[in-house]
Amino acid sequence: MILCLALVGAGRAEANDYVVVRGAYYREASTRVIQPMVELQREAPGTGVDVAAHFLVDAITSASIAAGTAVDNVFTEIRDEVGLRVRKRWQRSDLALSYRYSAESDYWSHGVAASFGHRFWEDTASVRVSAGRSFDAVTANGRMPVCRPGGAQMQSCDLNVWFGGISYSQVLSPVAIAQVSYEAAYVEGYQGNPYRMVSSLMRYEHVPERRMRNAITPRIAYYLPASGTGFQLNYRFYFDYYPGDPGTRGAGDPWQIFARTIEARVYQQLLPSLEARVLFRYYRQNHAQFWCDAGATPPGSVPTAFCLANTDPPTGYPSDAVYYAADPKLGPVVTQYPEMQLVWQADALRDVPFLRWFSAGAFEISYGYYFQNTSFGGAHLLQTGYRLAY
Repeated sequence: MILCLALVGAGRAEANDYVVVRGAYYREASTRVIQPMVELQREAPGTGVDVAAHFLVDAITSASIAAGTAVDNVFTEIRDEVGLRVRKRWQRSDLALSYRYSAESDYWSHGVAASFGHRFWEDTASVRVSAGRSFDAVTANGRMPVCRPGGAQMQSCDLNVWFGGISYSQVLSPVAIAQVSYEAAYVEGYQGNPYRMVSSLMRYEHVPERRMRNAITPRIAYYLPASGTGFQLNYRFYFDYYPGDPGTRGAGDPWQIFARTIEARVYQQLLPSLEARVLFRYYRQNHAQFWCDAGATPPGSVPTAFCLANTDPPTGYPSDAVYYAADPKLGPVVTQYPEMQLVWQADALRDVPFLRWFSAGAFEISYGYYFQNTSFGGAHLLQTGYRLAY
């Protein structure tokens, strides 16, 4: 039942004090990311108020010219993030307010959010609504970016995001639970990479400045008490579009990305203190309508509204293109991600000198590998962590 209840964690206000320490290592052909993170929560006794905070660092080592180096040399970029959340709990409801700040040498982000959750029908169902706003700014090391084609150089370019969501969870039986959620985000401002250049045009990329992003996600979980086995199945359907009338900036909607993600998880209790999880995630998306492959134009090809050739994917940017990008993530993408995780409850350390401090918590380690069809190639992901609840 614990595995099933993980689906409704967002709708159920648990009053636990905890400390979490995690670390992640991501490696692909030209990029390494090391991310240590600390998260803690403290409940104020008798008031129903929880205060939580987190801090993380991304140390990104890359050999990509698109990330800010004048040549294709190895460099390291550091991103710091801090966050604070305050939550008030009542008998069946809770209200949370949060703030997050993230900073790099060329990117800064402030974000605020609020969420409200309520449980009803004797705690067999819950609903949660959330809304937020973020204020981002991006610049380019070594030069002043142009936020819009034909515009003046600026110290930085702004990106504003309004987002919201709603989710509903329902207990179907003592061992089964289901959830469905909808999330939306309106994005306005500079959404490109100030270092990435489209070689065929010899221009820094420019992508549409408005975007409405949407995601619908149903989930279901089932638990077999006799064998200690849990199952989870998640499906996510994503779509976006250019809000308003994009016809004045080009021929039709330049976005129209559709993506589907399906993820299956199996949890197995191996020992009273040891649990294993196997995960497989499959992701597939089409290309943005304005995105064109940078390859040569095949002879006799038919042009599209945005590209020189109606191939699959479409090929070549015309010289008068309104939008242009060399980002592989805006093209057709297919990924498969298998992962294995072990979680060990450290009760056995109770009688071990010094290590007994860790006996009330749980250690976890996981390894996964991304199979990707983009130029980034495959990627390794190793994660470790320790959670202490008290």
